[in-house]
Amino acid sequence: MKHELLNYLVCPGCGRGLDLAAAERAEDGEVLSGELACRACGAKYPVRGGIPRMIKEGHYALYEKTQKNFAFSWKRFADIYEDPRDFLDWIHPKTRDFFRGKVVLDAGCGTGKHAVFAAEFGAKDAIAFDLSGAVDVAYEHGRRLPNVHVVQADIYNLPFRSDFDYVYTIGVLQHLPRPEEGFQRLTRLIKKGGWCSIWVYGYEGTPFVRKVVDPIRKKITSRIPNSMAYAASFFPTLVFFLLAKGFYRPLAKWKFTMRLAAKLPMSSYFAFMSQFPFTYIYNSVFDQLIAPITNYFKREEIEGWFERAGLEEVFITSRNDMSWRGTGRRP
Repeated sequence: MKHELLNYLVCPGCGRGLDLAAAERAEDGEVLSGELACRACGAKYPVRGGIPRMIKEGHYALYEKTQKNFAFSWKRFADIYEDPRDFLDWIHPKTRDFFRGKVVLDAGCGTGKHAVFAAEFGAKDAIAFDLSGAVDVAYEHGRRLPNVHVVQADIYNLPFRSDFDYVYTIGVLQHLPRPEEGFQRLTRLIKKGGWCSIWVYGYEGTPFVRKVVDPIRKKITSRIPNSMAYAASFFPTLVFFLLAKGFYRPLAKWKFTMRLAAKLPMSSYFAFMSQFPFTYIYNSVFDQLIAPITNYFKREEIEGWFERAGLEEVFITSRNDMSWRGTGRRP
């Protein structure tokens, strides 16, 4: 934990400031272990492995299955994000230049690679949080950068000041029991003139996933041990990979076959995913199958979230005809 992180942290219980007592430091001064104590209510939160663990008692167990499954995923696929192409596509129309000098929050950071990209793009500080043990992977990825900070926290009990220029959350809200509440809590952290971006699964364009894949997820793969789900994901990943690389990609490449490709189910998604290696696709398939909770949203639902949050300059677009990405600014 870098001392600069204290500028952004508050007690998740009462919202007041915190004092840090360090027990162990690295040679560069980073706090490896210690304790954060609330000045008002006296609540205490440990710092372990360089990470503030800001989860209120009782809330961690509530989402134990979700955090456990995704922690397994992100630790198994810790190094799949080696370039920012997918990240920038998720937050479109935001670009690299948008990050310069901004304080940003990565909500549900997984491996933390997106926060690393944000920092490398010039963010003043990139604070990443996740409920799961994936924060340990995120910490290792961001440790070398002075402007990357990692916190273990719950989206429904956020330990941050409302001082962010930009908040983004990618592939998180669809796995929450109360998605809009999670969105609203995040938007409260944006300062005046600041922006947010989200990416969520779409209802439109996903009948096969909703009617075929999702029942398998609900009844089987999200309930079995993660190691079994990991093994079971290999064959559908192989089929997906061969279709994407050997069929959809060639069709989308040539002008005289583009019309045919456009008529095929999930063509935009398969063509887009064909640029990535097998391991990346394996992670996407595995994540789809292990989530205890998955929601699919219609465009008007997402529009309603932004409207009720009081955001302006809202821009919502389809991503690969299967999901929604949205951005908006706090007046």
